[in-house]
Amino acid sequence: MAIAEDEAAGDAASPPPPSGTPRGGLLGYFEALTAASLWGSSGIFAVYLFRLGVPPETIALLRPALGALLLIALFAVIRPAALRVSAAGFAVLALGGGVAVGIFQIAYQLSTAAVGVPTTVALLYLAPAFVIAASGPLLGEWPTRTRVVLALVTITGVWLSVAGAQEAETHFGASGLGWGLLAGLSYATYTLFGRFATPRYGAVPTVVYSTAGACVVLLALLPPLTGWPPIPSSAAAWGLLLAFAALTITAAQFLFFDALGRIQAGRASLTTAAEPVVASLLATVLLGQGLDGLGWLGVVLVVAGV
Repeated sequence: MAIAEDEAAGDAASPPPPSGTPRGGLLGYFEALTAASLWGSSGIFAVYLFRLGVPPETIALLRPALGALLLIALFAVIRPAALRVSAAGFAVLALGGGVAVGIFQIAYQLSTAAVGVPTTVALLYLAPAFVIAASGPLLGEWPTRTRVVLALVTITGVWLSVAGAQEAETHFGASGLGWGLLAGLSYATYTLFGRFATPRYGAVPTVVYSTAGACVVLLALLPPLTGWPPIPSSAAAWGLLLAFAALTITAAQFLFFDALGRIQAGRASLTTAAEPVVASLLATVLLGQGLDGLGWLGVVLVVAGV
């Protein structure tokens, strides 16, 4: 971890740059969409890891831990200067980002355990609405009426695609509802945090130190909530976990935080609503868990809204 103590003290006070040139904005959309597509593969990885006997709490801890190690190793070799931030910047990223990302990981896993993937995804993708509502007063990025309407179209599409998943029952219980809403809120929080932090500190420090901070949060919170996660015993499980972390943490998190340095938080959050579409398509092809007509209508609405 490289921390430059002599960086300008005004680091955290500098305002974020404009959303960027048309070309930079287009790259931001592409990065957010690519990140969403990689996150859409999460369910496939999780299903195969479950079949190998790896429990959700182990995935919740080892996925970001391996992702953080890969990020640190990668940038320590190719761009070590990119890891340097001031001590104050490191504290902001590790604490603020770490808490947001860590709580999201826990809430998502516990919601999935309580009410299943479909209900969790439906609650998780209330996040774009939270982001759009908060980005105006917090970031000065006030949504237009058109964006609000498209957000509603997109969220409706997510809910329809969840409800239209074959062999997937959507149900709400008090525990699952609470954890699912917390997952959506924490997802929105780290989107807003990324939009605040990335223009100030850069995408590399933001994703590396936020992910590393999340691992510390998970180490502190998981044992009292779920017990100490068991360590996988097979090489196949470790290999799959490593691929899972490389794609959905190392690559996807970096792309998403870099996108947040280029486009507004609400736009980036809406673009990631493509994730359940990719997840549905992969589940159809790889797991035989397709969509009925209602689900495909939801896919169309998500694509149209994004």
